[in-house]
Amino acid sequence: MKYNISLFVIFSILFIGCNSFNKKKDKQELAEHFFENYASRKDYKKMLSYYNDSIIYENATQSSGEAVVDPRYLLNDIIRWDDKTMEYKNNKMLEVKELFSNDSVIIANGEFSEYSYNGQKFAPMKFTTYLYLDKNSKIKKQVDWFNYPIEDIIELYQLQQNQQKLKLDK
Repeated sequence: MKYNISLFVIFSILFIGCNSFNKKKDKQELAEHFFENYASRKDYKKMLSYYNDSIIYENATQSSGEAVVDPRYLLNDIIRWDDKTMEYKNNKMLEVKELFSNDSVIIANGEFSEYSYNGQKFAPMKFTTYLYLDKNSKIKKQVDWFNYPIEDIIELYQLQQNQQKLKLDK
């Protein structure tokens, strides 16, 4: 009897451990596939399939605050998925240098490729992205940290100052 209980406990521990390992492996594969698709900007429908119907999005560097958005807005207006005037070096939008995942979060560190937009060249830019997953492994929240070039930060600051001035003038 003790032998049967011992075997049951050992097999239970092994089953739980293997199940946990497989979930972690599945999340890592999900993360890899997501960023491969993101980098190539080829399969819009596939990219959309990673997201919930609406998500919380934040560009932390711009202090945009959290906003509930449709993932199509994120892909079309923020990432500019189909904008052919954005030409990336080697047709690759980004490269992930580090990728971490667990049951509920994917974290990627990497660099956006050098690109040109309407003839103007832009330098590579480091990023960190946090993707928070729901129970169905769909992205429910995305937080991006971008290491914008100093010129972009100055321009962003001036834009924000002008917006604040316009609000005060009203």
